[in-house]
Amino acid sequence: MASDPAIPNMSVTLDIGCGRNKHNGAIGLDLVRLTGVDIVSDIEKCCLPFEDNRFQKVYIHHVLEHIRDLTGALDEIERVCATGAIIEILVPYFTCVGAFGDPTHVRFFTYHTFDYFTDDEKRYIWFSDTRFTIKSRYIGFGHVFRTIGVEWFANRFPGIYENFFAYICPGRTLKVELVVA
Repeated sequence: MASDPAIPNMSVTLDIGCGRNKHNGAIGLDLVRLTGVDIVSDIEKCCLPFEDNRFQKVYIHHVLEHIRDLTGALDEIERVCATGAIIEILVPYFTCVGAFGDPTHVRFFTYHTFDYFTDDEKRYIWFSDTRFTIKSRYIGFGHVFRTIGVEWFANRFPGIYENFFAYICPGRTLKVELVVA
């Protein structure tokens, strides 16, 4: 895709869904024109208006839970990223009341959701050719659960936490860093 002359060319960082809180030095992309938004575009309705292999860093905070076609969105994000680029994702964790309370949320995320976009042979990965390496993942909690060690336990033993304790001590957010393969 050819570059639009109205798009800043110097930044190698993209902030998808930036709203009014764009990361410093990033190109801000959102659905609506707000202060800080450089480009108005809907990742679900069309291609991102950037050439292939453009970005070294992508922030996508509190956006993917609004996306019906997660596979298509990640395919398109991967397209505009250079090999080795870091994609920082922040979403509500599936046990967070806010994950279900917002009527615009259409999907929910567990510790292992992004495993389906890796070469993990234990997963059904036939639905997409997009592949990432998971650099890190972290389940975030409120103050009380951090203080009593639930956050430490959940991130050290995510399988045990999700299967036995997730609804007793619910997490709030999931932060995932993906590396473009």
